[in-house]
Amino acid sequence: MNIQGPQEIMHLMQGVQATGIFRTAIELGVFGEIAKGNKTAGSVAKAIGCKERATRILLDACGALGLVEKKGSEYALPAVTEQFLVPGKPTYMGELSNLFCGDVMWNSLSRLTDAVKNDGTVMHEHAETPRYHFWEMFARSTAAMAAPAAQVLDGHLADFFAKRPKARVLDVAAGSGFYGFTLAKRPNVELNVLDWPNVLVETRDWAKKLQVDASRVKYIEGNLFEVDWQGPHDVIVMSHIFHHFDAPTCEGLMKKAAAALAPGGRIAIQEFVYDAELKNPVAALFSISMLTTTRHGEAFSAADYSRWFEAAGLRSAGMHPSVGMPTTFLFADKP
Repeated sequence: MNIQGPQEIMHLMQGVQATGIFRTAIELGVFGEIAKGNKTAGSVAKAIGCKERATRILLDACGALGLVEKKGSEYALPAVTEQFLVPGKPTYMGELSNLFCGDVMWNSLSRLTDAVKNDGTVMHEHAETPRYHFWEMFARSTAAMAAPAAQVLDGHLADFFAKRPKARVLDVAAGSGFYGFTLAKRPNVELNVLDWPNVLVETRDWAKKLQVDASRVKYIEGNLFEVDWQGPHDVIVMSHIFHHFDAPTCEGLMKKAAAALAPGGRIAIQEFVYDAELKNPVAALFSISMLTTTRHGEAFSAADYSRWFEAAGLRSAGMHPSVGMPTTFLFADKP
């Protein structure tokens, strides 16, 4: 946001209000009801079991945010809401509100001042808590975000797989498993999926929904720092992991990944990459989430990853910013 005066400052102050409006609209299903043909506040109110006055106020607020359009007494959905916020659509993103607008983020951000003073989270349960329930919800809710990114990753690795009659892949802290499952559509890929046991319940459920060949998938349960990664693997996927920890821990994790990688193998990382000039502002904002939900995590720079690659005996194999997404894919090979 370009701050030019008091109006923009007021917009920042009202950010929590916008989040509350969005969260409530998703929870009550108002966008889906409009898509079904309920065009007035009265018909939407009846469908969601609420009073007409309160529903009208909510719908008008959604209109003020650009989430709905209003003409006379009728409401309609703009194309972007129709595509991404109507349940049942393959591109539906509403489930992500459980993550980004849910109680975990809501409560932790309310303690941001304390987190800044503490240099890390002050929450009793946080992202590094063993078997944290949040990761189960994360695995259930991130399909709209993970599926397109997994396709991008698959494209980046196409030539690598084409040169191998057989490839062992490890998806670390896999969550939904979309990255590994997408790669496993290739007939020459055998997949290993690593995460907490409680999360792998959700991962296995996604495997069934995606009709993944179960004979080519093995599940490894446990703490990624403690469990045996059962290498060597030809590809190790590490999506959105490093930002949870401090730099020394990340370097140690990179060394563990390198040890589990076969000679000639490749590590594939997806991350929010920080730059000092804030050309990727999402990375700077994402570090706030890490400040409030982890002990020492943040978004790291490309130079940090290059340094960890070198320390682990890996050779950088390219960095590719994602088109349409604020993340970057970084690759490293083992000589």
